[in-house]
Amino acid sequence: MNNNIKQILIFITLVIGLSFLVFWGPIAFLKLRTANLVEGRIYNVPALILFLIGGFVPSILGIVLTSIFEGKEGIRKLFLSAIKIKIGLSSFLIIIGYVIILGLLQLILYTTLGGRFDYSQFIKQLATILPLIIFGPISEEFGWRGFLQKRVNEELSPISGSLIIGIVWSLWHLPLFYMIGTSQHEFHIPFLPFMISIISSSFVYTYIYIKTNGSLFAAILLHWLFTFIFQVIASQIIRTTTFNLLECMPALMMGLIFIILLHQQRKRLLLSKPSLSKN
Repeated sequence: MNNNIKQILIFITLVIGLSFLVFWGPIAFLKLRTANLVEGRIYNVPALILFLIGGFVPSILGIVLTSIFEGKEGIRKLFLSAIKIKIGLSSFLIIIGYVIILGLLQLILYTTLGGRFDYSQFIKQLATILPLIIFGPISEEFGWRGFLQKRVNEELSPISGSLIIGIVWSLWHLPLFYMIGTSQHEFHIPFLPFMISIISSSFVYTYIYIKTNGSLFAAILLHWLFTFIFQVIASQIIRTTTFNLLECMPALMMGLIFIILLHQQRKRLLLSKPSLSKN
């Protein structure tokens, strides 16, 4: 077993173990009321602290493990990648276009099934967009993309690597669906469609990561916009059984498009650098 594989397994074991056994899992199991994030009410301060720390576990692990395995130079490169805003116009357009198109497809699905949506909520909830860059993008991406993606890409094909990251990423969220006060619990979001959506989006992150030469900033931007758009949508829709079954379809369709793009991207890389070929 080579070093990359060991580091990947260490990260996955710790990120899932800490989420399930130390931070979020016990809160969900004991049904502790930490806070209602929808209403902005705090019920249990110690549990809320555990909840907040748990949200930063991926990035904390990404930074700590990078320091252990790569030293100060690795940390320097990691943080420089997070502020690497020069990712190219095409990458910006892909990120923004993906989020907008995915959001529109979700709303088209919802309204086609008879739902009504207040589009003014995107303006009314705009004040929440700044805090969201911390709780989601910054609290997670130093781990998912900054540490894990880098190593997975060196060992696996982009498609296989995306699948693994998507599965781990979605499973890490699982306790939130049983935790009183979270968006997942309060909005009654079913886990399986969520998991399919997260895995599908993982192919997009991988494509952007490769296209921008490993820019963590690009991943943070994508995560930030994605979180805001879908928080607004989730806060307004009235769920039905049919919608719950079909809501992952737009993400799945977009994911399939990026699987094709990843395949083409890899073919171009292999033609230019044959040594990058994976077994």
